[in-house]
This record gives sequence, structure tokens and C-alpha cells, in this order.
Amino acid sequence: MNLLFVHGINVRGDALFAGLDLISRKAKRFLPDFEVTGCGWGDPFGARLNRNGISIPNYDQTGVAFPAEERASRARWHLLSSDPLLELRLLPQEPSGLGMLPGGEEILTLVPCLEDDGTILKMLKEWEVDKPWAPFIQGIMAERDWKTVVTDITLSPAAASEPVARAITAGYLQQLRFQGFPALSGGQRDQLKNALVNLVGGPPLGIGDWFLTRLTNAAVKRRGGISDLSTPAVGDIIHYQARGQSIRNFIAKKAKDCNADVVLAHSLGGVACVDWLASGENPVPSAQKLVTVGSQAGYFYEVDGLASTPFGTGLPSTFPDKWLNIFDRADLLGYLAEPIFPQNAIDFEVDSGQPFPASHSAYWQNDAVWERIADFLED
Repeated sequence: MNLLFVHGINVRGDALFAGLDLISRKAKRFLPDFEVTGCGWGDPFGARLNRNGISIPNYDQTGVAFPAEERASRARWHLLSSDPLLELRLLPQEPSGLGMLPGGEEILTLVPCLEDDGTILKMLKEWEVDKPWAPFIQGIMAERDWKTVVTDITLSPAAASEPVARAITAGYLQQLRFQGFPALSGGQRDQLKNALVNLVGGPPLGIGDWFLTRLTNAAVKRRGGISDLSTPAVGDIIHYQARGQSIRNFIAKKAKDCNADVVLAHSLGGVACVDWLASGENPVPSAQKLVTVGSQAGYFYEVDGLASTPFGTGLPSTFPDKWLNIFDRADLLGYLAEPIFPQNAIDFEVDSGQPFPASHSAYWQNDAVWERIADFLED
């Protein structure tokens, strides 16, 4: 049996291979009868700033506001996903002991050792996200903002270890997101943070979780390179709307070449697959089942945005009648399909434990996703 994996927005180069490797490993465990083939449309057809962003006003000074969320623990990670240093910037001041290094300076001497720490590397390698780690740690030591904020910490390393570990973890999640790697699940994120705590000061001493208690009323503006984060994702969607036929043709050819029995598609890849299968063009008779994950296909149809199927016409009889659509409420790019296409789609909700945008690519680390896909394919 053959499964074609179609990636979503903002996936290029090494990120495609990392994601495909993760999908293949999970499929080997949960879908042992399937051979996985990847459909990497991002490099040949994805959006890019062809003039280096000159159309974007104040390109390096854009800002965004993130309101606090209902659950304070998720709210903190949500805020840190925009500015990993936020919590460190707001740490309370504490005079250092006589003859002792200020806490921040001591912490800064510990950071370079993280680059080749065996525990961290083993953990990240198991999750197939180890490649960006060393450059990320080197970047911390080279970046003025990180060095300044960490150096200004007056708390002891033990007192500051939790927020420092969170900052490094959030920074790495941001790095993975920038490079298009699969996001970590909430559990993996916490596992990484807990491992870092012991390496940047040890178990926390003498300070309560003051930051968490203030998140309920927090609203933060962070000026910086927001466009660098949003442009590839938004650009891919805009590019698809204008040039989607070339992407759909590419997917159809890949499906035909591997004689796909199942198409597994993420995000915008799910929209493209629904569009392709609904169009009736370049059909692949063997493709009898469709799985979309974190996809916008239902929303596109509701706003009359599917190229192949105008709103109100429904799906053709040639469309697969077995369609599983997986979503996470915390994923703001994941939409329902069953209420829109009740004859074809079945929705299934999961919870990655991650805030948006990490929730959008955290599906693949979640065993509940794979267990549901396996059940679906057995039916």
C-alpha cells in the first residue's frame, strides 16, 4: 500500500526531509503496511520574496500584539513564541552577593556548553529536530539582544533557571518554525525545558512563578521581524490562490507515480488535495482515502475560495467518500470539514498542548493523531 504525504505552508529544503523522515518513522510504527512517498511542492512552487521584501513597509519594525489566553500556562508560551526573551526582560531585580558574579554573567558562561550536551542532543535527535540546535546556541552567544538581556539578570542562576530555560526553549521552537521543521508537542517542549533547567542553574530556588500570575491581564507588543515569520506562510496561501494549478498538477503526478492508495496532507497541502480531487483532473484511481491535518479546506469552501468547486455545488461523485480531517482547537489554521462536507468528511479533534502557531505543526509528534489515522485506514 502506498501513502503520499503532501506538506503544508512554509516547508522548504531540510525542513521537508526532516518532516518526511518523522512521517515515515511514525508510519512505520502505526501504519506498517504503507510505503511513504513525499510530495515536496514548496521548493519549486512555494512563495518567496522575489525582491527581498521591499514591498513591506517598515520591514524590520513590524509589530504584533498577543492578548493573554484563558489558560495562563499556554498564554506564557504563546507570548514567548513571539519574544523568547520577554520573561527575562521582566525579571525582578535582586542585588548579587559580595564578591559574586551577577547571575546573568554566570548563566552566560553556561550557555555555550549546551551546544554539544549529550542529553539535549539525544533528545532532539530522537525527535528529528537536532540539526538547527548548534547554530541556534551559537546565535544566542552572537546576538546582542540575547547577551544583553541575559547579562542584565541579577537573580542567582538557581533562581533564574526556570525562565532562562523557558527562553532558550521558546527561542528554539521559534527557530524550528522559521526553518519549517515540525513543531514539538507540548510534552516534548516541557521535556526540553526541564532538561535545560539543570544545565543553566539547577532546580529553581527562592523565587515564585510571579510571571505566570500576571499573564491573565497581559497584552504585549513586540516590534521586530514579524514579516519574516508570516510572509512564507501567508505568501504560500496567496501564491496558491493565483498559481494553484501548477501545485495541483505536481501533486497529481506524484500520486500517479507512486500509485497512491492514501493521500495524507497538511495545512495548505490539504486544500490543494481537496481542490485536485474535486476537479476530476488527472485522477488517480487508486487514491481512495484522504486524510487532511490542520487544513483550511472547509473554510476555503465556505468562503467560496476553492478553485475547483464553487460554494453550493458540493463534491463530485468521483471524490473519495473516505475523508478524515484532523484538527486542534489551538491551531488557528485548522478548520472543520464534516459540517461542510457531511457526505465525505469525518472530523477528529486532538490537543497537542501547544499554543498557536506551534500547534499547527505539532500534530506529527502526537500519537493520538497516528492512532486515529490507523483506525481510519483499517475501516
